[in-house]
Amino acid sequence: MKTFALSVLRRLTALLFVVPLAAAAAPELGRIFALAPSNGSDGVLVATKEGLYLVQPDGRLTLRAKRDGGFVALAADPSDAKVLYGSGPSGGLLRSDDGGSHWQRQSQDGPESFALLTVSPTDGKRLYGVADGLYRSMDSGRTWNRSGDVPDKLMNISASSSGLYAGTEEGLRFSTDDGASWRPASMMRIPVTMFSAEPDGTLYSFQFGQGFLKAHEPELAWTPLANSFGGQAILVMARNGDQLFAATHIGKLFVSADDGRSWQAINRPRGPESAAEKRGEKLFAANCQACHGAVGIGEAPQFGKSMQGLAPALDDSAHAWHHSDQQLQNTILKGSPAPNSRMVAFEGKLNARDAEDLVAYMKSLWNENALRCQGAKHMDPGCMTH
Repeated sequence: MKTFALSVLRRLTALLFVVPLAAAAAPELGRIFALAPSNGSDGVLVATKEGLYLVQPDGRLTLRAKRDGGFVALAADPSDAKVLYGSGPSGGLLRSDDGGSHWQRQSQDGPESFALLTVSPTDGKRLYGVADGLYRSMDSGRTWNRSGDVPDKLMNISASSSGLYAGTEEGLRFSTDDGASWRPASMMRIPVTMFSAEPDGTLYSFQFGQGFLKAHEPELAWTPLANSFGGQAILVMARNGDQLFAATHIGKLFVSADDGRSWQAINRPRGPESAAEKRGEKLFAANCQACHGAVGIGEAPQFGKSMQGLAPALDDSAHAWHHSDQQLQNTILKGSPAPNSRMVAFEGKLNARDAEDLVAYMKSLWNENALRCQGAKHMDPGCMTH
């Protein structure tokens, strides 16, 4: 029988939205379950099915701790970043006192696996975990009591100084009694795919169709900061110093150095280098970027507007690499035959050389897997990544 924890994981990692998992060229880390700050560096710790990785803003990658089954939940003590709590598919709650290099079992009772973890920002001994309900520990995760149920269609939880927040597919919920009861924290019934509470009362969320938002307790007046992720949805976030790190549902990592107003992809492909690619970059900015987004990330959905006909991503996060150069050039010049597509023919404005240069630029935005598996080869067993 499917456990509640597994159903939460499936919702977190297989949420399709605009960019389906099957379309994305495999990222280096695969699916990302959680993030935590890395003590002693300016990077971020990444929980994956292989284990715990340290990722630097420049893309450098180090395996911090390998573990059978990996880590499906991860949380840092806000008062001591060296103290981490984690959970895998089994083994109960784990604890590390050295920033994630070494782990030992911490829990003496309670669930054998937690799908989500959060630590109180005012009391580092108070932990909350999601398994077949909401569990609370008052002694740093050694003993646990089931304190309540979680809201339907749960996506994430985060403890603040005033209570517990839960992001769900139907909006944001709030509890002041450790999950014994929940009330709406917003009247907007839209998916809150990520929610993160800071010790100073600052709140961040990613709300589908609105993007990355910021608020402060207790007002919860949300300020839009960025909606520049195309069809990707942020699922997890962590702060390390002045930098924010975020991971999307297809395993892409981003970093922001200005409090979430602008974001840069980590492990970006090489970008334009040849003369043709650089010509294509200029043509893309003049003719394509308004719909397909900066560096081809795609058009972001807007709350209350139809998702039909959104301009797809042209980097490696969607299905552009499923098509041959000739097919892509034909679409540029002749337009798209797909129903509801807004892709018009550019034949009267661009010539065949322009189309070739545009495709060359697009391919400079693809990772090695997308380049190797382009076109009909994307259906080969070695290229089907999900």
